[in-house]
Formats: sequence, C-alpha cells, structure tokens
Amino acid sequence: MVKKIALSLLSLALFAQEDIAQLASQLQLLSQKASQTKENEFYLPHIVSVYRGSELEKLGVQNLKEALELVPGLDIYGDNLDVKTAIFRGSNPFAYGQSKLFIDGVLVNDTMFDQYSNYLDMPIELIKRIEVIRGPGSKAEGYNAFAGSIYVTTYAEDGATQGRAFIKAGSYRTKIVGGYKNFIYKGLKGYLEVYYHDDHKKLFAGPDALATGAYGDVNRHLASSGDVPMWLENYSIAATFSYKEFTLRLRDNHYKHGAAFGISNIRPRMGDYLKLPSRIVELGYRKQWQQSIVNLKVGRIIDGFFDTSRVAPAGLQYAGKTFTHGFYGTYESKQHRDYLQIDLKNSAFANHTLDFGVLLTHEKSKRVRTVTTSLVPGNDTIVDYSRSRPFINPNAKRLRQIAYISDSIALSPKLDIYLGLNYEKILGRYDQLNPRFSAVYRYDSDNIFKFLASRSHRDPSWQELYTINNTTRVGNEELGPEIVHALEASYIRKFNADDFVQISLFYLRNKDLINNINTEREFRNAAKNRIYGLELELRKSLDLATSIYANYSYVYGHCARHHPLNNVATHMAKLALKRAFNAHLHAALTGRYVGEKRRVYYDTRKDLKGYFDLGADISWRSDGWEFTLALKNLLDEDIRYPSKPYTYTNDYPTTKGRTFMVVLKRGF
Repeated sequence: MVKKIALSLLSLALFAQEDIAQLASQLQLLSQKASQTKENEFYLPHIVSVYRGSELEKLGVQNLKEALELVPGLDIYGDNLDVKTAIFRGSNPFAYGQSKLFIDGVLVNDTMFDQYSNYLDMPIELIKRIEVIRGPGSKAEGYNAFAGSIYVTTYAEDGATQGRAFIKAGSYRTKIVGGYKNFIYKGLKGYLEVYYHDDHKKLFAGPDALATGAYGDVNRHLASSGDVPMWLENYSIAATFSYKEFTLRLRDNHYKHGAAFGISNIRPRMGDYLKLPSRIVELGYRKQWQQSIVNLKVGRIIDGFFDTSRVAPAGLQYAGKTFTHGFYGTYESKQHRDYLQIDLKNSAFANHTLDFGVLLTHEKSKRVRTVTTSLVPGNDTIVDYSRSRPFINPNAKRLRQIAYISDSIALSPKLDIYLGLNYEKILGRYDQLNPRFSAVYRYDSDNIFKFLASRSHRDPSWQELYTINNTTRVGNEELGPEIVHALEASYIRKFNADDFVQISLFYLRNKDLINNINTEREFRNAAKNRIYGLELELRKSLDLATSIYANYSYVYGHCARHHPLNNVATHMAKLALKRAFNAHLHAALTGRYVGEKRRVYYDTRKDLKGYFDLGADISWRSDGWEFTLALKNLLDEDIRYPSKPYTYTNDYPTTKGRTFMVVLKRGF
C-alpha cells in the first residue's frame, strides 16, 4: 500500500507545472458546479428550500406532489374534481393560482383555473432539482407570485450524454413507465423525456351535496354514497434542443382523470371524467457579451378543460323542471396564451447586478362547447348549447403588459440588498405596481440573516372572470386582483455546504381575496385577512451513513370579522430519515403531521381532524440497476381534503388506506 502511494506521488511530481495548474483549475470548476445551487440557496434574497431529485428518490418520494408535501408551511388540497393545489402558509385555501409552477423556466399554470394539478404526478425520476420559494418573492423576474413559487429543473439542464428508464407498479393497479435521454450531435444538444401513468383508483364517498339541501329539500332523497372515480390516465412527452445561442422547448401533457366527486358535487358515474391537457412550445435566445446577458423568449401554451359526466341523477327537480332521466353535461374550453419576454442582465457597474425587461402575454378563448340535457320541460334529449348558453364567455381575452427592474447591490463584503419593481397592466382593466426589498447579511460564513418586504398580487382566473350560464358559480368581469403585503425574516445557521438550520418568521396582510360566498354565487373581491407564523427547517448528517431532514410550521391569523383562519392547519411537522447500510442497501422513513383544520364560522360541522402520514422505503442498488419498495400511510390514517359547506359533508377522501409502490430503475 505504501509503495502504491509513493509511486502515485512520484507520477504526480512528473507533471509539468502548467499541467498541474490546469488540472487544479478543472477540479475547482467541477467543485463549483457541484455546490453552486446549494451555496447560492443560502444567499438568495428569498426564503427558499432546495431538494435534489436523487435524494428525494432515496426517501421513497414518487412524484412532484409527494415532494412538495415535505416543504415547510405547504399543504396540498383537492377540490370536487380532485384538482389539487399547493397551499402556502394558509393563503386562501379554496383558490387556485396562489402559487406558480415553473418547469425548466416555463410557467405551466393554466389559464382556466390558474392551476397546475396536471403536473403534480410528474415522476420524481425525471426531476433533477426542486426549488420552492415561500412568500410573494419570485425567482423568475416579471412574474407575480402571491403566496409561493416552485421551480422544477429536469435533467435537460445537464447536456451530457446520459439516460434513465424506470417502471413502477402499485396499489390501485397502478402502472407507470418512463425515462429520459440526453444526446449530443454535431453541436446540437438534445433531451427527450416521456412517461405514462395509468391507475384504477376509486374511493368511497358521500353522502353528496343533495343530502345538504343545497339543491332543495325536494331532492334530498336522491342523495347517494358510494364509490367515486379517482382513476388517472396521464402521458407526457417533452423535448429540449439547444444549438449555440438558441433553445427550443416542447412539452405535451395529456391528463385524463375520473370525475371524482362530480362537477356539481353530486356523485358521478365511474366512467365520467375530466381532462386538463397542456401543450407548450417555447423558443429562446441567449447571448452574452462582456458583462451583459440578453435573454429572449417567445412561446405559446395551449391548455384546456373538458368534463363529461352525469351532473344530476334521475328524478332531479330543478328550476321548475323534473329531469326524469337525470341531467348530463359535456363542458369544454380551450385557451391560448402567447408570450414574449426580453430580459437584460448587466453587471458592468461596480457592486451592482441590474436586471430589467418586459413580458407581454395575450390570453384568448379558442373553443367553448356546452352540450347538456335539454332545458325545455318534457324534453330529455341532449342539446348543443355552445352558442346559446356557453359556460365560459367564448370571446374572453386578456392582454397583459409587465415591465420590471431590479438591482442586487453588494454594499459590503457582508451585506447585499435587493431592490425590485414590477409594473403590470391589464389593458382596459387595471394596473399594479409591486415593489420588493430584501437584505442578506452574512455575519460570518456560517451565520446568515435575511429580511424581506414585498407587495404582490394574483390576477383573477378565467373561471372567476368569465363563467356564465351557471347557477353555482357566476363570473365577474369587474374583478380586481388579490393583494398581499408581506414581511419576512430568516436566520440560517450553516454546518457545511449541505447541512443547516433555518428559522423564518412571516407576516402577511391579504386583501381583496376572491370568493363566491354570497346568495348570487358571484365571484367577488370580498375578503381580507392577516396571517402570521413561523417555520423551522433542519437538514443534518448524523454520521456518514445517516441523515435527517425535519421542519415545523405554525400558521395563525384572522379575517376582517376577527374569525380565526378556516380550513388551515395551524400546526404541521414533516420528518425524513434515511440511512445507507452499505453501498447497495438504503432505507428511509418519512412522517408528515398535519393538524386539525377549523371550519368557517357559519359551518356547523366538526373541525376536520388532523392526521399523521407515515411512510417507509427500502432500495437496493447494484450495477446500474435499482429496486425500490415504497410504503405509504402505514398507520392507515383517514386522510381527507376539506370540502366547502353544503357539498360533501364528510369531506373528500384521498386514500383507501395503506398503499405500496415497487420501482425498477436503470441508468444508461
């Protein structure tokens, strides 16, 4: 052994001096790339959590939704159609659009609801990194995030020749297959990604909204309980091509889901379904010269909403008519969103990094179709009401102009400040000016303090603005945006490049919150509240083989009537413990406690009880292959999403009990 070491040292000494310098330089560059994201996380002018996909896999995380459930202060809700949304710090839990999701820098929220539920089943094997910013701050200049923003980076970022494939099977007859491949050909860098998900999930639910009298006492006897369709068929293909300064991104996501608890909160048939398709095309150009970088992006996003189901059972009496054979409906809409963004970054000025640009978007309805049971008494045939009674304004459109400027200033070796201004104008409607200030103070390399003050807003969604000919929800084209003012502070204690503890405090003042809680069921800027709380986050290696990640969040507040926050868990705690027994065998435990949720003050139901979701994972790796067994809800907890009053009295169930997933992966 000593002889081998001596020979190695002798060989190293024979290198020319310039070769040693070159080798050292290359090693330093590799080291910087390996730690850049983690190091920058601590100094960003945001309160941010970063998760590596490879580490999440070791915890048994299967998709983007399960990864987000580990984030401090974040909860996931689903509605009557099981359209899921991430709730940050308790902000307006029954509204979509409170947060934004970016995949490889492209905003994927749709136009109809401003939601991204159709991307939450994205397999974790396709995700290299997830960055979650809590609070109104956004890393993507020009975009306004109301409560939080999520940045998913795929392996398209790598550019190296590599690939991976996986296959999964589990509870509810789940079958998932997918993979990705990077390639390089004569200066052209390419990335291809594909996955397919199919399951047969169904859950017992009820009684439905008919039992509450929401559709009149005369229909209470029609209420039912039973299985509801929660199955999913989701397939997606994505590609990224880069050549010199140009990048082309393509993504096509087909999402078909069972009708869940019914579009009218009346139990549907097992074959009824919802579609939320999304198609993205973006062309980018990036040019750097000296100390300036210009980025140009132009793109189109086509998304839609399609629901076909039994809206009400046979015998329903409504609006003076008896629907002898029930009421059936097909509702379809398709929207286009075109956008152009020009961004210029400049660091030519001493201690300053300037960023300014413009973002233009044009949203428009392209297809609206309404086909239902006839509304004429005595006639139960199916009639096309697309022209006479569309459910969305077919002429809806919105033009948005955004201009922004920011300056990151290094005031001293220890203190950086960030000043930002975002101006948005919705042509013909309103404009908003959102300032932002952040300060990052490094007491030393291991102790970091942050302070943030910001204002942001959320624009109303298509549903809130343009829904028509519907008695349960009425659009309002006079809606203004929801507004948030935020104060945040954070302390970070670093132990090394990966391990840290972070303590964050926040205060949010929300106003003009949108809901349709009124006798007309019209969406209005009708509420405001104040929210405050704290978040504790710890990541620590206990030894060379064992590490722990844990966080706790406390959220409390009240509305203008001084009623406490409703449908929000005051306490949440998450834990992930993983251990490598040897080079091949790894195991992990995850736990997630979500406290009880208080009902809105006029809801007479008991508070929704809390739960503890415990999971376990064991995996074996050898010769490029990996086999994993992931178990969820080991304690067989009854986990439910809260429902609105006068819908499903017993809320929305999310699982039938314990579940499992087996996974086989192979890198190539």
